[in-house]
Amino acid sequence: MKKKYVIFAVLAFITTCTQVFALTLEQAVSLALENNITIKREQITLNAAQRTSGHSWNSLLPSVAVGINDELSNGFQNNFGLEGKISVSIPCDIFASINKTRTDYEAALISYEEAVSEIIAQVKTAYFSLIYEKQNLDFLKENLESAKLQSAQNEERYLCGSLSELEYLSSKVAYEKLRPEYTAQELSYKNNIKSFCLILGVEKLEETEKTEESDLNFEGTLETFIKDYTDFFNEKMNAALFSDVANGNIPSALLLKKQLESAQNEVSKLKLSAWAPSINLSYSVNPLFSSAENNPIKQAFSVGLSVPLENYLPFSQAADSIKQAEDSVKLIELQLEEKIKTANAQFSSIINELNQKNESAVTLQKYVQLAQKTYEAAKFSYSKGTMELLSMQNAAKENLEAKLSQQNEFLETLKLYIELEKLCISGTDVYSNSQR
Repeated sequence: MKKKYVIFAVLAFITTCTQVFALTLEQAVSLALENNITIKREQITLNAAQRTSGHSWNSLLPSVAVGINDELSNGFQNNFGLEGKISVSIPCDIFASINKTRTDYEAALISYEEAVSEIIAQVKTAYFSLIYEKQNLDFLKENLESAKLQSAQNEERYLCGSLSELEYLSSKVAYEKLRPEYTAQELSYKNNIKSFCLILGVEKLEETEKTEESDLNFEGTLETFIKDYTDFFNEKMNAALFSDVANGNIPSALLLKKQLESAQNEVSKLKLSAWAPSINLSYSVNPLFSSAENNPIKQAFSVGLSVPLENYLPFSQAADSIKQAEDSVKLIELQLEEKIKTANAQFSSIINELNQKNESAVTLQKYVQLAQKTYEAAKFSYSKGTMELLSMQNAAKENLEAKLSQQNEFLETLKLYIELEKLCISGTDVYSNSQR
């Protein structure tokens, strides 16, 4: 509860002042799990399944009845008494019913874990995407300021007669071209922050009139998150994980396995209910209390056994219900088989893509470093008058594209890790990994 109040206090602070605050991934995930509507719905469903499972034995509760015996003679009360009766019905499918409610609860628990994993994946994807957008916005701002400075310097040189009008106008055009691009990116970034807040369960963040950019920043870089994921999966990436995927011991397949177990329990329940005998026990006392003296007490105990013979007919309603339940089992078995095959293919694809991106990361880093050095050299050469403006602008453009490409590659790598995490790891473990 203390953590919850801290997070809401943080958001209140964000909405009322202009100081920049860095929202951590841990805070974002915690806030979403506490406020997201989907999680709340799944929690209600889970609680209902748990309640049903915990009370599945209540069909064995005895039925207790107390009656009044009031005898009249010649218009006057002659005898007043109470009679009592206790009866217990033991259905033949009681244990199958209990097993089914237990399995249904376990399936609801897995479903809840999947919902948690899905929401965490949404939060992480949005969080990393906003870091990506903010980084790109910073690159654009850096280029915009550089173009602005270059335009101002060229104006001075033009006025002094040391620069042609064409070069001066070209530098001014380059600056003016970047301004709307930066403004559009900034607006997109702010709108995406608002969408992100909806995932967290916050309707909107109010911005003050004095704030030019959103008050909400995000802690960490894409590179650091990739390292965290790499370390996490280096611990997990062993023969056991590959075996779990191959055998379907992953969240989505485990849910189908529980649904299959529940469907099999339903078949057993229907068969027992249709063909097995039911037992009825009854005990009665008359009178339980009497106003008359020396009123003899009568007690009775009975045992009843009932067998629904009509259910043995192959065309009976009970027989049809059993066949329908058996068909449901076969359908789930096919779904499970397909799910395991799909999961294995998806797992292999993600691993291959991650390996490819790890190999290309080194080359991309060299590309960024080379583009940065080329741009720095081009700026120096242009300032000395040994390079044309267009060549320097091309170097600047290449430098920006190299940085944007690297950040985009980082984001795509993180999305692959999120897919892998959602595929192989339960919601609880995913949440624990988010708190690291």
